[in-house]
Amino acid sequence: MNVIIMGAGSIGSSLSRKLSDLGHQITVIEKNPKAVSLLPRGRVDSGAITVIHLDGSTGPAMIEAGIVDADVFIAATGKDSLNGLAAQRAMITFNVEKVVALVSDEAVRTLYESLGIYTINKTTLVSTELTNMLSKDEI
Repeated sequence: MNVIIMGAGSIGSSLSRKLSDLGHQITVIEKNPKAVSLLPRGRVDSGAITVIHLDGSTGPAMIEAGIVDADVFIAATGKDSLNGLAAQRAMITFNVEKVVALVSDEAVRTLYESLGIYTINKTTLVSTELTNMLSKDEI
C-alpha cells in the first residue's frame, strides 16, 4: 500500500515505522527538518520511507509526495485546521479514497466526519482503551 503521512511528530513517526515494518511504501511530508529526526534513519536511508521537506497541506507538496498514486493520506500534525485542510485537498482535489485526519477538538471531528473524512482523536482512543481494560478487569 502507498501511504502518505503529513507530519513527522511522535504519531506520524511511529505510524511510519509500523507501516514500513509491514512492507508498505511510506512518504512523509514534513517541513520541519528537526521533526524528521524521529523517523527511523535506516528506513529513510534505504528508501523505505521517503521524506518531502515541504508544507504538506499544499498541492505542490502533495504532488511531489506522489498523491496521485496514494492509497491512503493521513494528516497527523498537531493542528486540527491544517489536518482538515490537507485531508480535504487529498480527498477532493486528488481523489484519494482513504483519508484520515487527527483531531483534538470534538466539534472539529464532527465537522470533518460530515465531509467524509475519517478522524482519529487521541483522547477518545486512550479513554476507550482504558475503559475496555477496566471493564475486562485487565488492570
